[in-house]
Amino acid sequence: MRGLLSFHPVDVGFFDDVIAPLVVGEKINPERFLTDARRMRATELQIEPYRRALGELLERLAPPAPPVEGSVWTKVRARLEQIDQKPDRLASLVADKIDPDLHLLGRPFLITEGSSDHVATLVEEFRKADGQAAVEALLLEQLVRIEPSLPHELELPDLAPASADIAYRAELLDRLKAVHALARAGREDESWGPASGRRVRARDVLGRELPWRAVELHARSSPFWIGRDVDGIETVCRAAEIAPPEVLVTSRQLFARGIEALPDLAEAFTTELRDGQDVGAFVPPSDVPRLLEFLQFEGAKIIRVAARHGEGPSCATLLRKIRECAEYAASHDRGYLEASGIRPVAAPKSDGEGEGAA
Repeated sequence: MRGLLSFHPVDVGFFDDVIAPLVVGEKINPERFLTDARRMRATELQIEPYRRALGELLERLAPPAPPVEGSVWTKVRARLEQIDQKPDRLASLVADKIDPDLHLLGRPFLITEGSSDHVATLVEEFRKADGQAAVEALLLEQLVRIEPSLPHELELPDLAPASADIAYRAELLDRLKAVHALARAGREDESWGPASGRRVRARDVLGRELPWRAVELHARSSPFWIGRDVDGIETVCRAAEIAPPEVLVTSRQLFARGIEALPDLAEAFTTELRDGQDVGAFVPPSDVPRLLEFLQFEGAKIIRVAARHGEGPSCATLLRKIRECAEYAASHDRGYLEASGIRPVAAPKSDGEGEGAA
């Protein structure tokens, strides 16, 4: 599937305590969610310059593109210069230690550990880190693992300033209100949409809009893993002609109370992602250990099939992300959930990516 696919260790309590009351028209106390989301955003914003600097460092290893115009001699000379180009020492050291698709673009925060259990531990430490000093200490520890001199030699880019914390808090409240407003319009069979834009019958868009908005809100306060231009577990298994794990179900149970109030919502859920803004397969917290067992016993078979089609390394990285997400979920009594079109709050938007929930 083209675009972003994300793997979420799901806090079921968020859907019970925040989303369900909003959908059925009850009041909530959002302060815990707001606190967690603002802390995670502050951590991501502090990390982003380091992530960007490492990415720029690795770009130095790519030779410059040869000129498309000019004489034959100009093109030959450019080719010779490419051959003679000496690789950047620091970039070479970094390239030997990290995979950009995993360490810079796939995992939450900036984690260079190897084993899934160590990754899970560090994800939680980053999630709970309170204040710049705590985040900085974790960051420096990860950079030193790559190369001891890296913290002193890495050149951090100047990034555009983010919106103020109070403005971000207001944005989060607006997103919570949007879920409440959409559900209310659905219950009362009203139209829904921006005041100055095109309005539609709320019940016609409930299934597409409400689950995704709920998961996007969850992602503001909880770490998640990302894949680009890949597929979820069920699609990958079917491509490899391997039966998907039996523990994969739809995310319908996360919205059980909402379905009681909005029966039209019941048919919205599938285990496969259908487009660039969707919610897919779910594994309840009690079944996540069985998902890990499936990955342990069937993962190698899936990778071998992918390798026959020239996709072995990318498939191995995808399954590693899924395993790390499931490991974190198992360690913190969370479920596993797949979604599309959800991006980290500090990440730059790529060409063709949508704006997300309003």
